Amino acid sequence: MEDALDNCTSVANGPAAPDAGGASQRDTDGDGFGNVCDADFDNNGFVNFADLAYFRSVFGTADSHADLDGSGFVNFADLAILRARFGSPPGPAGAPP
Repeated sequence: MEDALDNCTSVANGPAAPDAGGASQRDTDGDGFGNVCDADFDNNGFVNFADLAYFRSVFGTADSHADLDGSGFVNFADLAILRARFGSPPGPAGAPP
């Protein structure tokens, strides 16, 4: 499997460190779910308004946890990812259809 993008639909993602090919699926909170699969910032098992509040507080910054797409900046692309996962658990079980 290519590591350029996280695969939210079938497996939990990692590693946090680059593999032999130099690619990595970032997991900045170390919970086993790659960032793009994990908008559950407070790790309570559900993406909800508390996570949205955290996201709002770091919007426009380089916060590594809320930078879901790994662009280096928390922006509207990250908000789109959070929105798609809102109301779901993190990781493969919470993957949008």
